[in-house]
Amino acid sequence: MPRPIILTLCDYYLPGFKAGGPLRTIANVVEHLHREFDFRIITRDRDLGDAEPFATVPIDRWTETGSAKVRYVSPPRLAARRLARLFRRTPHHVLYLNSVFSPRLTIAPLVLRQLGRIERTPAVLAPRGELAPSALSRHPRRKQAWLVAARRGGLFRELFWQASSSFEAGDIGRTFGNNVSIVVAPDLPPRLCGTPAPSPSEKRPGRLRIIFLSRVHPVKNLDGAIDMLAGLDGEIEFNVYGPAEDGAYSEFCRDRLARLPANVRAGWHGPLDPSDVPAALAAHDVLLFPTRGENFGHVILEALAAGRPVLVSDRTPWRNLAARGAGWDLPLNDAAAFHRVLERLTAMDRPEHERLCRAAAAHADRFCRDTSVIDRTRQLFHRALRATGRGCRSAA
Repeated sequence: MPRPIILTLCDYYLPGFKAGGPLRTIANVVEHLHREFDFRIITRDRDLGDAEPFATVPIDRWTETGSAKVRYVSPPRLAARRLARLFRRTPHHVLYLNSVFSPRLTIAPLVLRQLGRIERTPAVLAPRGELAPSALSRHPRRKQAWLVAARRGGLFRELFWQASSSFEAGDIGRTFGNNVSIVVAPDLPPRLCGTPAPSPSEKRPGRLRIIFLSRVHPVKNLDGAIDMLAGLDGEIEFNVYGPAEDGAYSEFCRDRLARLPANVRAGWHGPLDPSDVPAALAAHDVLLFPTRGENFGHVILEALAAGRPVLVSDRTPWRNLAARGAGWDLPLNDAAAFHRVLERLTAMDRPEHERLCRAAAAHADRFCRDTSVIDRTRQLFHRALRATGRGCRSAA
């Protein structure tokens, strides 16, 4: 029996990596569920912030990328008329949208759907954290104007909403009301997420190696992380990895780094290839990530899987870390609490740090082995398929 076709729209996909969590989430969904669903992905032909298209994939035609068929679309072919033609020519049972605000790959399809230019196949929309208060506070007038117009135009009617956590379900409900169809289906880890024994700790009292690994964007709160380092005693190494998505904010953070005391040795390294992430995390003693809001936080899982404790804010789904011995999730507005933990980590000896490392790896391993997380995404697609009777409604 042919697999149901999930037409997935996303601004960025593999081999890109600069867009961070949403891209990895979609790739993980494909790897876990491609035997049950046929994923066709329409995406841009370049990575976040890049002026040139990918050199390693064909453009404007279908190609195999991993376990999905992907079409990397050039800018001229992202016009609404051409997209409508592409949607009509791509048979599918479910439309899977991965942004609320993407002009070309969410707004345009919803408008075309509303106008009858493409078939009204069941649609699943995953906000990917865009409706969190911290995200809506960026360019609020523009975002609120679009949300009001979309609600009045009925663009969000008959959608299935995917929330990655109960927190995101609350964000969706506050934005669109409690009568919308929300399914909580957490972001999926990589399919091959087995955690080997963590790299041996090289921790010594009086020295602390800290890594910040994320897009450099105000929501990620790099400036807050930098401020937490001031006043720490000992030999502190702080390394920042990630693409500079917001140029003005990046310069602001670099200026603050330059003002840190002499005992803090800071490095700014730019984007890190995904294959190099585990080794970079293992080369440090702790991930510091006081984010203002994450709907999942892939880097947190990556750090735990690398066998390193994490020090994060309470604005992620990764909670009760201290009880598991894997790290700390602290109130974002309590900078003093972050500072106290950093002081404790600086003073910590190798045996105590190794206990944290083992607990971190064990926590990641438990999460990756939890098949109920995968089942929730599977049931989300099946729920959408039941709405269409599984009949393929788009023209071949």
